[in-house]
Amino acid sequence: MTIPAELSTLAATLHVTVRACKRARIPLEDLRQAALAADLSFIGSPDARERLLAAIRELEAAGAITLPRGANGWEAAPRPALPRWVARPAAAEPARVLEPAVAWHADLSWVPAFLAADRPSAAERSLLRAVNGFLGAGGSNVVVPLRERSLQLTGDEKMLDTVSRGRLFTPGRLSLEFLSAARVSPPLIRQEVGTGPVLLLVENYATYHSLTATLPADGEAGTIIYSAGNTLGTVLTAIADRGERPEALAYFGDLDVRGLEIAAAGARLAAELGLPPLNPAEWLYRLLLDHGRPAPASTYPGPAKARAAVTWLPAVLRAPVLEVLIAGNRLAQEAVGQELLTRVDVLSVTAATSSADLCPTDPHT
Repeated sequence: MTIPAELSTLAATLHVTVRACKRARIPLEDLRQAALAADLSFIGSPDARERLLAAIRELEAAGAITLPRGANGWEAAPRPALPRWVARPAAAEPARVLEPAVAWHADLSWVPAFLAADRPSAAERSLLRAVNGFLGAGGSNVVVPLRERSLQLTGDEKMLDTVSRGRLFTPGRLSLEFLSAARVSPPLIRQEVGTGPVLLLVENYATYHSLTATLPADGEAGTIIYSAGNTLGTVLTAIADRGERPEALAYFGDLDVRGLEIAAAGARLAAELGLPPLNPAEWLYRLLLDHGRPAPASTYPGPAKARAAVTWLPAVLRAPVLEVLIAGNRLAQEAVGQELLTRVDVLSVTAATSSADLCPTDPHT
């Protein structure tokens, strides 16, 4: 199927998206993103929905798509209503789509070869067209936070967080300077406690405070950072954005399913950011198992997720932690508090070499 000659530019752009999609139903959001990449004036335009609907109706009239019949298939508000999806007619199969003719900006002269040889994703194509439009409109002399530029170019404030670390942002291609954007990170709450190689991230502030007050200067942990609950990913990104390259990373948090999932996600992100592996603070988790008070978890996602969650922990800890989780309980890391920490010899945070390491030095405890 070729693009009907009578289609408007916007409808023709949507038609390319429809044909490129491998699914029979193409979500509205795919069409919206294609329209945004083709025409940046869609951002904040009061008539954006009307223009998008008109282009969709053009494709319907040309027989290129079919629309949902029932009311459930339409976004009723805001007006006008838009279809939640469009479908290719049964006879129309997805086809390899050639990139529509684009007059690329001189600074994007590398793009045609990239499109021809590197099998770009739809998101990468969309971004490149948006950057082309941005440069064609004169770019910007104002350096703004990356997420602001990402929202302007893609409609998704977080998209460039990941893409800007990938192949489009290699020497000779795109760069943050090129887009007049800069990474910004929240301030980190941190404390230097010694000269050890490990940067220890701690989920909750009370435990962060107690560890900074008690860990010895000659121990394994050199720096402690408060990772603020589920913002571990933001904290790791901030560490990488500051150009820090610690020798080792360790993490200590609550023993519950969600807490372990956050830790595992942080480990994956650390690898993507080029940081050292994010390892469990095994010694501290052992203390938590020995001294923690099981309490009912607010939610229990089931045994399958519990078993998956404990895989981030060292093998020796998985069975006892799983026993806690399967019972529907959790252990709050605050059990490893200042009073306990003053009674134990905390030289290593990442490994307990013997059971004696876990025993308080006070025989009366």
